[in-house]
Amino acid sequence: MQYIVIIGAFQALVALWLLQFRERKSPSNYLFICLLSAIAVHLIIKFVIFNFIPDKSIRQQMNTFIGASYGPLIYLYALSKTKKEFSVTSKWYAFIPLFILMIGYLTVSCVFFVLNHVDQKLLDLYNDFSLIVLFTVNLYYPLKSIVIINKNQFKTLEKTEYNAIARISHCILFMECGVIISKTLLYLYPEESQLINISIRTVAYFLLLVICLIIVRKSLTTEISHFQEISSQHNFKIPVNQYFDKEKPSLNTVDYEIKFSELWQKMDQSVRQKQLYRDCDLNLDQLALKTEINKYQISEMLNGYKHKPFYRYINEYRIEYFKNMVEKAIQENRNINFLSFAYEAGFKSKSSFNRYFKDIIGKTPSEYYKNLITINKQQTFEINI
Repeated sequence: MQYIVIIGAFQALVALWLLQFRERKSPSNYLFICLLSAIAVHLIIKFVIFNFIPDKSIRQQMNTFIGASYGPLIYLYALSKTKKEFSVTSKWYAFIPLFILMIGYLTVSCVFFVLNHVDQKLLDLYNDFSLIVLFTVNLYYPLKSIVIINKNQFKTLEKTEYNAIARISHCILFMECGVIISKTLLYLYPEESQLINISIRTVAYFLLLVICLIIVRKSLTTEISHFQEISSQHNFKIPVNQYFDKEKPSLNTVDYEIKFSELWQKMDQSVRQKQLYRDCDLNLDQLALKTEINKYQISEMLNGYKHKPFYRYINEYRIEYFKNMVEKAIQENRNINFLSFAYEAGFKSKSSFNRYFKDIIGKTPSEYYKNLITINKQQTFEINI
């Protein structure tokens, strides 16, 4: 069992590093960071107890309070991925059982330290109470998480997130099933209590290791998807099969028109009216959440229906916004700062702004500005004449 504990702790630390330093930061990712931190601390504490605490009753029976955070954390993660603009602080009460058990655990530990021996009645009282709290919390919240993701599976939740939440929830539920199994076996075979306790705890620690592996896999999958998404924004070539006769549209185009006409109007109207493109960190996942349209439907609409990648579509609106600001500044005879206008339009860097502007407009920003000044002077001259 000690080997499983230390491997699980190491795995949790590796996964924690992966989320902390390599994956994109978001409020939902910080929940997984908290979950991995809780698992790592839990397993490290157990490793220390198994190797340095001489009393067998504490090693084999005393429950830790950290397990009360597993269910609430996966529940909050499910909400953050399915609810628009969800705030974790609005569900602070989900951690009340954790704080109660923490107080109980530290109080009992201090009593044992002062007495210099284990009070078996106090230990049994704490174990019975903590077992009920842990069982209730880690049964209720994972089940609720599964219900939430099943309701939103085909709306705003992508497959990677759905699988991660569902698998972690099932692992937590399996751990709580171990409580029922252990109580049944202890009732039938009380003389084998030590073996039963060790076996059930070993399975529980193994499931914690599995949870760490699920988070690692999810993180790597997300990172690969993000890399592919970034690569796609530099590729503006239209595939050969997207060329078609305007007078005779292909069957594929007609199918897309029937399938996506209303959905496209809903999304495009939301992007224009709410000016979602001005968010410099806007990506496909965030657009799906803000428009309440499935990520894969948006991708299919852009690539199959409108024949343009996501970033091309968003940057066209940003450039249009930039052009409007420049024209307004010229009319009002104000100073023009290209870079500040570009940032206000939603661009994140000067290089990306210049690259997309040249690709979409066919001119550099300065060339466009000079051409605009020339046209404006000609119009003024004609009016004066």
